[in-house]
Amino acid sequence: MRWTAPPDKREISLIFLSLAAYFFAYNIDASLQVIGIDRLATQGAVLSRLGIGKGNIAEDGRRPPGWRDALENEIFGDWTWGKNHVAGDGTERTQLKGSGRHGAMWLERPPVGKVDRRPLADGGVDDAALRWGDDIPTTKIVKQSPGYNILDNVFIFNGSVFLVTDEKNSLPDMSSMVASVGNGFGKWKIITTSVAHRLLGDYGGIIRGVSWLTADSHPHNSTLFALWRIYSSLDVGITSTGYTTLPPPRRLIFPHNRFFTDANPDFGDHWIRRRRVDTGFHPFLLKAAFPQLGMQYFEDCDDYHKMQVPYIYERLVVVDRGVSLKAISEGQPIFTPTFGLPASEHWWMPFLGEEEVTKANDKKVVTYLHTQSEQGGGRPSEEDNNALSNALSAMAKKNGYEYHMVSTQTSDTDWTDRMMTIVKSSVGYLVLSS
Repeated sequence: MRWTAPPDKREISLIFLSLAAYFFAYNIDASLQVIGIDRLATQGAVLSRLGIGKGNIAEDGRRPPGWRDALENEIFGDWTWGKNHVAGDGTERTQLKGSGRHGAMWLERPPVGKVDRRPLADGGVDDAALRWGDDIPTTKIVKQSPGYNILDNVFIFNGSVFLVTDEKNSLPDMSSMVASVGNGFGKWKIITTSVAHRLLGDYGGIIRGVSWLTADSHPHNSTLFALWRIYSSLDVGITSTGYTTLPPPRRLIFPHNRFFTDANPDFGDHWIRRRRVDTGFHPFLLKAAFPQLGMQYFEDCDDYHKMQVPYIYERLVVVDRGVSLKAISEGQPIFTPTFGLPASEHWWMPFLGEEEVTKANDKKVVTYLHTQSEQGGGRPSEEDNNALSNALSAMAKKNGYEYHMVSTQTSDTDWTDRMMTIVKSSVGYLVLSS
């Protein structure tokens, strides 16, 4: 038969057999997996037996299971391993604060991602302006109770505050939100999108993140407490360890109060110590509870108004005690409406934490906070104050308790000493009126 003759059946079979062997050998890894053999356990088996092959290392840095010996198991152990994780039984990936030998805390990557991704953020330095064109942002009510409200997309412009919506029923009546006006902000107005386009234009500045604002002109010591109470209602899943998904508030605004209460000195007398406005809480308290929170006053709001450009608050938590006062019954605290909103039973834990204050002994600590140095407000008479203090002191001495009497005024009791005493107290007394 000549060489140009067509191949017979035997030659065709040899060709197909050779091709099959070639493709099987060329794709040996996939071929072994198809027939159920671990490639790592067999790769280089013959050469390794002859002493001329190289060792095989799995992704976790160990030899394949079929090649491991007692020495390797003694060094490494029988821990499981997952990609992008350290070896272990899984419990080492996340540990809550307060557990473990050293009370350390760490989180694996997915929870860290959830903590880091905030729905409300400051954006970049090139993200200060917002151009909305024909699609102007509309105001949304997020949480509402008389005098305490959380709003998204609130505009300020030319001394006024504007809530933009075409659905008037989507927002509560203004009298249940804000009734107070002053130097910082004039009247609050609800306007339609068509009016907003004519009045506000098609672009403006954006104040990102969460802002807290108190519409009151007079300070009150419940303001900070009430702001956090209504804000915490946005996360009903706050845990017993204080973990929350809420982004921290960025600024606390007192639009009607100037930073200083005394007259401005001459420019050359800048060294004179000034008297700051009373906010209702000690400045140290704000820095201890909200170290990232900035303070803004009338001067800051006035700057925004003078810019002749509208600004939009991404999220604004507003407090107005004047509105709240009309909604509560006689004798109720001014912040009572905030407790009508659903919230986690651990809403206070982000500040309190789960760690207990270390006590030198097991004594009960009784603290009497007196208000005798307060300039206004209810307080017991001097006679009643002394009688109560003497009675508490006698009770503590009789029962082996530790007793402290501290003033609510920093001029009488240093803020740090007062807080340390309160924190370690078992029982505290505060009498506001006789």
